[in-house]
Amino acid sequence: MRYGPATCFVPEPIDLRIMATPQEAIRAIRVQLRANRLFGLTPHELARALHWSDKGGWVQALGALPRGRPCGFTLILRGGRHIEWHVRPLTYVSLDAHSHHTPHPVVQTSA
Repeated sequence: MRYGPATCFVPEPIDLRIMATPQEAIRAIRVQLRANRLFGLTPHELARALHWSDKGGWVQALGALPRGRPCGFTLILRGGRHIEWHVRPLTYVSLDAHSHHTPHPVVQTSA
């Protein structure tokens, strides 16, 4: 369950991606977390980010995705703002251009 902030600020996605596998999705988060010094993190949040990305914090997330469960990671920036990574399995229906059933010919009868 997610609650909106008391300030009525509505977060907007800045990077939306569709990855082929759970491993690719988690790897993308880990790469971004390693570059987190750009985000102005406190020492505590920096330690959390590095622990999640480099010391196995990501393992539970990787296990959740194939079971159909979403996962994510949130950091608090120095100014109190949040940055969040959210990953969820994508369920889709393939629209195949070729029909799997052979159409039956239409038989016309003459009157």
